[in-house]
Amino acid sequence: MIVASRLLEEGWRVLFPSEEHCRYDLVAEKNGKFVRVQVKYVTPKNGALEINCRSSNNWSVLHYTPEEIDVLAAYNPSDRSVYFIPVKSINRSSLKLRLQTARNNQKSRIRMAKDFTELNF
Repeated sequence: MIVASRLLEEGWRVLFPSEEHCRYDLVAEKNGKFVRVQVKYVTPKNGALEINCRSSNNWSVLHYTPEEIDVLAAYNPSDRSVYFIPVKSINRSSLKLRLQTARNNQKSRIRMAKDFTELNF
């Protein structure tokens, strides 16, 4: 609900699926553009959020695809922040968003959380 509230504050309309077996948790609509959003609750560890880019149950593991969702929204409960990661930029089972710079100051292949604070479509 925090992700939905954040989207509403930014002028998006929020719709929820009527069944629980959808690959997305909500749909955001603004100016006629619909965006399917899968929400992940992610607790920070070692200065980063590690976001699971798949769903699993007792029988299977399913990776999210652009045909199923448009965005992963990562919710950080420690500061109530939300990050929006386009599914097209996901190519692994998980990804890390750095909340702080790396201790070794590495910049290459690092995704900073501050770069994903807006839902831009």
